[in-house]
Amino acid sequence: MAKNSRTPPRRRVVKAKRTIVVTVPTPLVQHNSGIWWSLVLLAAIAGSLFVLRGILTPFVVGLVLAYMLNPMVNTLANKGLPRALAALIPVLIAATGLGLALFWMVPLLVDQITSFAARLPMYLATLERYAIPERLGHVMELNLDPRNILRQLGLLSSKGAALTVQALQQTLSGAMWLINVLLIIIMTPLIAFYLMMDWPSITKASLTQLPQRWHAEVRDVLREIDGKLSAYLRGTFLVCLCMGLYYAVALNLVGPVASWLSGESVATMELAWAIGFATGILAFLPVIGASLGVIMMFAVALVQYQLQVWEPYALILGLFMIGQTLEGYVMTPTLVGNRVERLGVHGR
Repeated sequence: MAKNSRTPPRRRVVKAKRTIVVTVPTPLVQHNSGIWWSLVLLAAIAGSLFVLRGILTPFVVGLVLAYMLNPMVNTLANKGLPRALAALIPVLIAATGLGLALFWMVPLLVDQITSFAARLPMYLATLERYAIPERLGHVMELNLDPRNILRQLGLLSSKGAALTVQALQQTLSGAMWLINVLLIIIMTPLIAFYLMMDWPSITKASLTQLPQRWHAEVRDVLREIDGKLSAYLRGTFLVCLCMGLYYAVALNLVGPVASWLSGESVATMELAWAIGFATGILAFLPVIGASLGVIMMFAVALVQYQLQVWEPYALILGLFMIGQTLEGYVMTPTLVGNRVERLGVHGR
């Protein structure tokens, strides 16, 4: 038999190279570079806003107005109106109402402030001569001279009244004030109109900056936040407006009602419109606004009526308590609570 001359095949041994990965720690400065650049960007934005603060008022007011009116625009657009026409109608209504309110309220408030500033020295002189010595002289056992204090206040108030009237006259007659008012009246509706007309495009362009997988979730969250926040802002605005009208009208009636109750002639309360609307505007601050409002009411009443009649103080206390009851139990639940609750804030 022939011998098998075939040799077994050779096995090739391949040695794999071992790769060693060495992780070099990144310096702390590189980790914090993003934070530093963010801070620099925020500082640049804040500096730009500070430099341009004189011309930003129409843009800020227009943005707030567009945000509050955008749901109405969406409703009109969903009913078939073109987006431009749907944005124009609310802007015209808001601009007309705001313009009429400004042209009616600004002269009235300026007249009340100037007249009160002019009569303030007389009020303090009357308070010095009659009210303090006769009514509080035996009650306050302090080493203070009320006459001297009120005399100094009278001198300060005389200078303050003259400066106030002069400043108001210069402000109202100044060209820059007129230019600023015209810019606000003209630019604010235009900015609000274009923002509301392009609101869907702005929202869509903002979403494109995020990863695609986040679009649906972010869109739902933003839509929910937008609905609740806009409903809250609109309701709060209506509450402040209604309470301002209530306090202004009620304070103007303090004098006539006090005259009817006492049988004597009691003058109409000074700064009634200004204090009333200021108290209403401050209604969005739960405790601070009401406290500031009632302090202003009683301070002006004390200066004007002194301690000679008690009816105005009782009326002010009564109308303030009624106002707080209306705000807390009627206006806020109706105009704010129901609007927001319909959108699911209080649970689903």
